[in-house]
Parts: sequence; C-alpha cells; structure tokens
Amino acid sequence: MRRALILLVVLPLVATAVPAFALPGFEAGARGMYWFPDLTANVKTTVSGVTGEFDAKTDLGVGDKDFPSGEAFVRLGNFHFRVGYTPVKFSGDKTLTDNVVFNGRTFSASSRVITHLDLKMLDGELQFDVLRPDLVAVSVNLGLILKVKYVDGKVDLESSGVTEKKDFKAPIPMVGLAAGVGFLKNMVRVDARAAGVAYGGNHLYEGDAFASFAPFPFFRVQGGYRLIDLKIDEDDIVAKLKLKGPYVGAQLSF
Repeated sequence: MRRALILLVVLPLVATAVPAFALPGFEAGARGMYWFPDLTANVKTTVSGVTGEFDAKTDLGVGDKDFPSGEAFVRLGNFHFRVGYTPVKFSGDKTLTDNVVFNGRTFSASSRVITHLDLKMLDGELQFDVLRPDLVAVSVNLGLILKVKYVDGKVDLESSGVTEKKDFKAPIPMVGLAAGVGFLKNMVRVDARAAGVAYGGNHLYEGDAFASFAPFPFFRVQGGYRLIDLKIDEDDIVAKLKLKGPYVGAQLSF
C-alpha cells in the first residue's frame, strides 16, 4: 500500500516534467478506437442468369452496430508506417415482406431470414510528410499517403435450415493526403487523413478526422469521425457498403 501511495505521488510529478510529445524524429505506439457507425449496405448477385438485389437494412432488418478498431504505428522523421485492423460484423433477423433473391435462390415473402454480414479490413499505410515545420508553439504537417487495404467480406442468408453464402476478397491500393496541426507542444492536436481509389466499377473512399488531447506524456484521448465507402464488383457479386459515424479512442506512444 505504501509503495502504491508513493507511485501515485511520484508519477504525476514525473509526467509534468516530460514533454507531451514523442522524441524528435521518432515515435511509436498504438491507437485504439470504438466506432459508432451508421450502416448502408446493398448486395446484388447474378448466378446462372438469375439476378437478385437487396438492401440489408430495409429488406433484411440488419441493424447498426458499434465495434472496435485499432492501428499500430512508427514514425521515423517524415515517414509514418501504420498497420490497422477493423472487424465489422452485422446481423439481421426478419420475416420478409417481399421475395429476396440471393445467390440464385429465392427467399419467399413471409419466411424468416437470418442475415450475417461480416467484413474484415487490414490496412498497410505509408505516409511521407512533405511539410513538417516546427513553429514556436504550433507544429504543422502535410503529407502524402500510399495505402493498401485488404478486404475480406462474407454475406450469408439462412432460412428454414437452408443457407446461402457469398464471399469477396480484394487487396485495394489507395492514395491520399494527411494533414495535422498541434498546439502547446502537441498537447492538443487536430488531424485528418483521406485516401481513395476508383477503377472498373469498383471504388473505396476513406476519411478520418479527429482531435486529441494529451493529459499525460505518451497518452492521448481522442474523438473523431470516420467514413468508409466501398463498392466491390467481383465475378457474380456487387457489394456496396458505407459506414460513417463518430468514434472515441485513446493512444499510447513513446
């Protein structure tokens, strides 16, 4: 107990003696978020000439859901390296009011259908700061982003013991911009990142803007808004997914 009391006294004193930002030229850490997105999802399949399309919310009763996300990062001078992971899982349980055709099978009106929509997204990102001036009490950065997002998705519908499944996988390269400004030696920061690509009927647009505050060295609390707009046209499935909404998070770094 005595040691714990000593630590409670000493640690805040040490914290106030250390700057609220990482060592110049180097920073490493991890960032965790809890996201509260609004979902928009539409799936279209064409199998053996049979085409079907449905809206996940309206037709199948899939509801919004909150979930965690995270990334690890290293900064060396003007270069940032990030690896992120976002698991998305939505489900629905509804008695249909209209026929739904999926993967060549018709699910009839008045039948109960259980839906699962799973999406795993793994990010690899490189950012190079073109500008990174350090002013008296303000720091600014403007950078270019090269990014690859690997998407692994699955949709399945189950009714009366019969399940239809469809999956889609794709590595998607993107380019983008990053900007940020810090105040009071980066104790308070505002940052934003945006990246995207469009090709052959496919697209992926992603944006993240957040403010953060460092009450202690190496620790930040954050709040922001994130958007993912995805369309994948692969073989006999066209999947459209949009997630947008606020999040809260925290970051540890050194």
